[in-house]
Amino acid sequence: MRRLQRLNPGPGIVDFWTEFKRPNPYRWPILAASMVLTGSLLFLLTDRAVSLNWLVGAVLAVIGGVAIAAMIAERVRIRFGILLLAAVVPAAIFWQFGKERWRIPPAPPKVEYISTFEEGRTDAEIAESNRANQEMQDQLLAEQRRREEEAKDAYRALGRASGIDVEAMERRIAEQEAQESASEQPVAEPTE
Repeated sequence: MRRLQRLNPGPGIVDFWTEFKRPNPYRWPILAASMVLTGSLLFLLTDRAVSLNWLVGAVLAVIGGVAIAAMIAERVRIRFGILLLAAVVPAAIFWQFGKERWRIPPAPPKVEYISTFEEGRTDAEIAESNRANQEMQDQLLAEQRRREEEAKDAYRALGRASGIDVEAMERRIAEQEAQESASEQPVAEPTE
């Protein structure tokens, strides 16, 4: 029961309130600095602070510097061992937090579809568009075959000019292509 009374926050809150009600010119700046300091520390623990936010770090350093300067100005006897211990413990905790690295995956790209066709086309319009497109593809294919045949004719002329038997070479190529196409066709398995 005694331990439970020692953990009772009531007397501490009453003591804080009686000290805070005293007419002290530093009570509001100290309260504001404490709120900023606590808010900065809590911000560092959120997921928004992926790496140490230098603005928050600067705020913490300024508040610590102002607190030490106020203690020196008031001629408060500073026990440097206790001050060092009070600085080392949170520094070690923040060092551990600072070593953690979280990689946030990039946001998925926003896909915007661009349509070259007008909306609300009828089936007849779609079929006519497909027919026109197929005619254009057939013309392009015919043009490509014509150019390939012209290139083959040029190579045949070059082969004849250099003394190569072009017809025999074309027969061998045709035989190889026939063998390859025959080997690619699936063989029907005999049924029992």
